[in-house]
Amino acid sequence: MKVAHINAGNEFGGGLVHIISLLTALQETGTEAELIVLEEGPVAKAAREKGLSVTVFEQSSRYDLSVLKQVKAYIQSNQFDLVHTHGPRANMLVNLLRPFLKVKWVVTVHSNPLLDFENQGLKGRLFEKINTKSLIKADGVIAVSNEIKMIVCELGGRASQIATIHNGITFSEPLSSVSHEEIFTIIAVGRLHRIKQFDLLLDALTEMGTTNWQLMLCGEGEEEGRLRRLAEELHCSPHIHFEGWLPAERLKEVIAQADIMVHPSKSESFPLVLLEAAEQEVPVIATDVGDVRELITDYELGWLIESADKQELVRALNEAYSEWIEGKLPIKGKQLREHALAYSLTAQAEKVTSFYNRIRY
Repeated sequence: MKVAHINAGNEFGGGLVHIISLLTALQETGTEAELIVLEEGPVAKAAREKGLSVTVFEQSSRYDLSVLKQVKAYIQSNQFDLVHTHGPRANMLVNLLRPFLKVKWVVTVHSNPLLDFENQGLKGRLFEKINTKSLIKADGVIAVSNEIKMIVCELGGRASQIATIHNGITFSEPLSSVSHEEIFTIIAVGRLHRIKQFDLLLDALTEMGTTNWQLMLCGEGEEEGRLRRLAEELHCSPHIHFEGWLPAERLKEVIAQADIMVHPSKSESFPLVLLEAAEQEVPVIATDVGDVRELITDYELGWLIESADKQELVRALNEAYSEWIEGKLPIKGKQLREHALAYSLTAQAEKVTSFYNRIRY
C-alpha cells in the first residue's frame, strides 16, 4: 500500500513526533509512506534525518493556493492508494482537491478542532469553520482520543468512519545513568500557547509549601514573553529554566533528569509527552482532559487534576514533593512505565494500517 501523508510542515513538539514516528513505523510494517509538506521547516528536517521520503511544495503563505495543481499532479502521477492529512492546512487543501482525486482520504485529528484557532479573532473563527467542514468530508477519520471522536461526530462525522487510535512510542530502556539533583525538579513540555496553561503552573508553583524546586520548561511559542514577565512578577524567575524546543534525544535526557512531569493543559487528546515521561519512569501530574485518564488510571500511577483548578494543582505538587522527600516517587514512575508499555508505536501502526484497509475496501 502506498500512502501520501500531507502536513503544513511547521509542526513542533507532539505533532511533529506523531507524524515522523508514524511514518517510520508504517514503513517498518510494509506500508510505503511518503511525506508531502507545504513549507520547509522542522517536519521536513526531522523526516530527512529519519531517511523518510519528503517532497516540499512551498506555499508563500497559508492563503497561497498555487500549490494545488502541483500537489494534485504529484498524487496522481505517483499512483498513491490513499492520502492521509495531518492538520488544518492540509485538510483544507485536500478538501479543495477532492473532486479531482480518485484515492481515498483519511484525516488524523490530533487536537480539539474547536480550539485550534481559539483567541485568533474573526480570522480564527473562519479557519475553524473551514477546517471542521473539511475534515468531516474525509472517507475516514482517526481521532487520537475518544473525546475527539465524540467532537467529530457532533460536527457531523459518521461514527462508522471514525476510529480512535491512541498515540504510541517505541519504548527504550530508561536512561538510568542520569543523576538527579538535590532539588525537586519539575519538567513541563509543550508549545508555549495559552491552551497549555503554563501560566497556571507558574502561579501554582509559587504557592507550594517549599521553595526547593526548579522548573524545566521545554518548548517555543508566542506565550514565551508573557510567561517570562509573569515569572518576574511572581518573583520565581531564578527557579524557571526556559529550555526552548529540544531535539528528541536531548528532550529524553532532560525528562530523565526530572522528578515529576506536569502537564496542565486545557485541552489534549492523548499526549505523547506523557508516554515519553513514562518511558523514563517519571511520574506525572496532568489535567483530566482527552483520554489522559486511560494512562493515569489511579493514584498509584500519578495525579489527575481538574483543568484550570490551581488549588488542585498546588495540592498535587505538594503531595509529589512529599513523596520525593520520602523516596516514593520512583516507585510511581516504574508503575507508570509498566502500564504505558501497552501504548507502543508498533501497535499504533498496525491499527492505522487496519483502518486504511477498512477505508479502501
